[in-house]
Amino acid sequence: MKKQSFYKALKIFVILLCAAGVALLAVYPFKNRDLTLRLVDKKGSVLKENFWTAEQIAQGQTNKILLPLDEVGKKLESGEFQALVSAAKVYGMSKTTVAKEFDYNAFNRMIAEVQGASYNWTPSGVEITGRGDCSIFMTEEFTNRMRNVSRSLLQERLMAAGYFACLMVILFIIINVFEEKLSDTVKDNHSFLNELKKFFFQMKRYKNYMVYSAKADLNAEVANSYLNRLWWLLEPMFNMLVYVIIFGRVMGSNIQNYATYVFSALLMWNYFSKTVNYSVKLVRNNRDIVTKVYVPKFVLLLSNMFLNFFKLVFSLSILVFMLIVFKVQIGPCILLVIPAYCLMILLSFGAGMILLHFGVFIDDLAYAVGILLNMLMFLSGIFYNVMTTLPEPLNVLMMTFNPVALFVEVMRSALLSNTIANLPLLGLWTLVSLLLCYIGVHIVYRNENSYVKIV
Repeated sequence: MKKQSFYKALKIFVILLCAAGVALLAVYPFKNRDLTLRLVDKKGSVLKENFWTAEQIAQGQTNKILLPLDEVGKKLESGEFQALVSAAKVYGMSKTTVAKEFDYNAFNRMIAEVQGASYNWTPSGVEITGRGDCSIFMTEEFTNRMRNVSRSLLQERLMAAGYFACLMVILFIIINVFEEKLSDTVKDNHSFLNELKKFFFQMKRYKNYMVYSAKADLNAEVANSYLNRLWWLLEPMFNMLVYVIIFGRVMGSNIQNYATYVFSALLMWNYFSKTVNYSVKLVRNNRDIVTKVYVPKFVLLLSNMFLNFFKLVFSLSILVFMLIVFKVQIGPCILLVIPAYCLMILLSFGAGMILLHFGVFIDDLAYAVGILLNMLMFLSGIFYNVMTTLPEPLNVLMMTFNPVALFVEVMRSALLSNTIANLPLLGLWTLVSLLLCYIGVHIVYRNENSYVKIV
């Protein structure tokens, strides 16, 4: 009894420590940060990088940007060099996480003067033409914005708070493991190590069933269909066309290869939303299986995830075709697409397992999840750039706390711009996804015997 009281007190201490640590990170007076400004062309390549210390930013030295046209521009017949600036991205402590981004419209409005070159606005960006080095002088508005970005550490605070909270959750789980050793739950195989062994054992045991079930469902979907598997291509394609037609002029004018930009995000979003939607009613929809034979509930979820993954792979062929047609330059950073998709799948499983459990007991959860998914879609930058379209600080909050927006941004940056984006946030959501997977599996294992009585 004394040990159990000790562990309970320890868990309360961890919760209080987590709250105190997050509060401290929110109000602690950190110093202003240094900034790096990168001028980017329409392909996503960096034209020029300018670095400013916090002292230089405070003194207003950000009003001048150097651009060596003879190094970064293309040579014209006149002998001059021309560079096209499509965006200006500002980075803080992390050189992969954008703290502030200006599209070429916003950047053009804040140019006061260009010495050593001429410039003009075009539908593709700001064209700067000259023979050598040029100096871009920015307005006072730009200087003030740089001061605000240097002063605001919202991004870094949120990431630090996220990592600290994850550390506290891991510590809480470790304490819970030792506490469970003192209780009778070990006999029921609900301790951390037993559940971990049980999970991987059942994964190996039921892997053939999961693949077979997914294939059977795939064949059943197209059994009475004239177009068969073509529907898996037509659905995202028509959705993409709708968004391109409706939002293309408004939000796509500043984005290169807008059709590919939207389609690549839709494939990722469709997988996530279908998995989460299915998980809420998984137990009720599989009542005949759940009530007659024992099948681990995560097996049913993974079967559906395999089904959606087969559709995703099939649809990716259209994406590859679009990359070829639009002549998108592929670079080594495209490998980052793989971890982005893997983390999205991991998060889908973790969130799905938790919703699977609560969906058994709460009938209205399916409606609530449907509404939340609709909201999440329009806040995830599927058909627009989160950092340039949403107002501050909503854009930073969405990129930090909305994993779909993060995974989509990482995937599109690697695929369409050959750049690495948001590595610190990617690491944070890796931890969160793993924790959600453990929590989901743990909850379902502890309560799966009660599901039969309810459904």
